[in-house]
Amino acid sequence: MKILAITASGRKKGNSVIAATYIAKQLDAELEILNLTKLNIEPCKACYACLYGEECKIEDDVGLVYERIKGNDVILICSPVYWLDATGKMKALVDRQFMAIPYLKEFSKKYAAIITPYGFKELKGWASATHIILTKVLGLNLLVNAEINAALPGEILIEKESMKKLEIVIEAIKNRKRIVLEDQCPVCLNSVFRIDNGILCPICGSKLDLKLNVLEKGDRLELKWMVEHYEVLRNMKEEFKRKKEEIFKVLKMVEEHGT
Repeated sequence: MKILAITASGRKKGNSVIAATYIAKQLDAELEILNLTKLNIEPCKACYACLYGEECKIEDDVGLVYERIKGNDVILICSPVYWLDATGKMKALVDRQFMAIPYLKEFSKKYAAIITPYGFKELKGWASATHIILTKVLGLNLLVNAEINAALPGEILIEKESMKKLEIVIEAIKNRKRIVLEDQCPVCLNSVFRIDNGILCPICGSKLDLKLNVLEKGDRLELKWMVEHYEVLRNMKEEFKRKKEEIFKVLKMVEEHGT
């Protein structure tokens, strides 16, 4: 088994890398660590060129990420929380995933697991939700989403509860078994919810009851949904072309008013 651990932490021996190394060792797997902090990942320019089958106009390392994913069996998103959310390079990578369109079918045959170390329980935030979105827009099959309380380097291997969650991740990867942990959406494994005439999962769009049982299953960010959504975006660009003169006329009036 070949595992690619994608992290976005500046710590060379932080809990993310330590956890990935431990998991690979327990699975007797070959491990490759891809640290996004060492890569050049530029912001998306929203030009939509990739939506029309063109190559991205930005010359950076996002293509390298795809090549590394292609060469591995399991993708482990193993990266920490900073200010409630995922780190900057991880979020930048998520924004560039319009580029993943040509890879979606190939990546849909691969599996993923998430480990999100956080330092303070009251500041756990929603980083794991961002990590889930990355696996979804890449088309990967997510097996487990483990949020683990571990702040000090190496702490992830000394706390009983942390080790318990690592063993669950190992079980999920070993058996290709999808595992839903406590207080997670049973559809997409997200742990952050929205109140909207009940409980709504903001990632997959599922409607849930107070015990997180599924009342209405959502399919947002699933492969079929992604394909249809990209077609909607293409149509939006065509709509913009049709309205361009009208839009530019209004913009000119606003600019003139501002001067």
